[in-house]
Amino acid sequence: MGGSLALALRKRRPDWTVRIWARSSAAVERAKTMFPDATSDPVAAARQADLCVFCTPVSAMPELAETLADHLSPDTVVTDAGSTKAGIVKKLEVLLKTPFVGAHPMAGSDRSGFAAADEDLFEGAVTILTPTERTPERSLETVRGLWQAVGCRIVEMTPEAHDTTVARISHLPHAAAAALVNAVAPHGLKALSLAGGGFRDTTRIAASPPALWSEIFLENEAAVLDGLSDFSASLDELRQFIRNRDAAAIEAFLSRAKTTRDLLP
Repeated sequence: MGGSLALALRKRRPDWTVRIWARSSAAVERAKTMFPDATSDPVAAARQADLCVFCTPVSAMPELAETLADHLSPDTVVTDAGSTKAGIVKKLEVLLKTPFVGAHPMAGSDRSGFAAADEDLFEGAVTILTPTERTPERSLETVRGLWQAVGCRIVEMTPEAHDTTVARISHLPHAAAAALVNAVAPHGLKALSLAGGGFRDTTRIAASPPALWSEIFLENEAAVLDGLSDFSASLDELRQFIRNRDAAAIEAFLSRAKTTRDLLP
């Protein structure tokens, strides 16, 4: 995510100075091929910055905020690209001495690392901003400008509304994809070798980093569990229709799904 954002800004806003921080020396060396100032020192990367974007796992953000808190200018705006918002917004608004605006670009892939960075990743995507009553309007406008600069459409909601909504349209699909793969896996590699586009499309995101998604599920536990309950109820409904050999009910079930899916932009 961070590498893609850096590349997108380099492409679309060449007048901006972009500095990259990465935790591992290997990632720094890869980033240096395109951003010579890449560093493993977060203070050096953030010093005198107008805007800092945390693109780490959510669990790493509080420590990063504590490291940077005394080194950022009072005018620096901090934002993030995390997949959960309520908990981290509450923490970072306290830890940082500068304004924090939560953000979640609804873009990504099953690959990770700077080698997987894509300068066009955000083109046409939605970025959700989660301001609170503590968010200065000027800081919110700065973060809007960042994501609009890389081609995003902006939607704003509370951190709590974000977590409830995104549990259904992002976190639940990852859980469902993993469950589907795990349901097929016991039938052996032969079954997987026969899989066509439908299985591949439906399960692509099951290849995402397991540690990252384990963290997301636990961070957004209540909303994810609610989503899984709804999904389980929907599967139970379909199971019963098939058991009853109720063709009309099965067709109606599939038609409802098609009608809703066709509404996607």
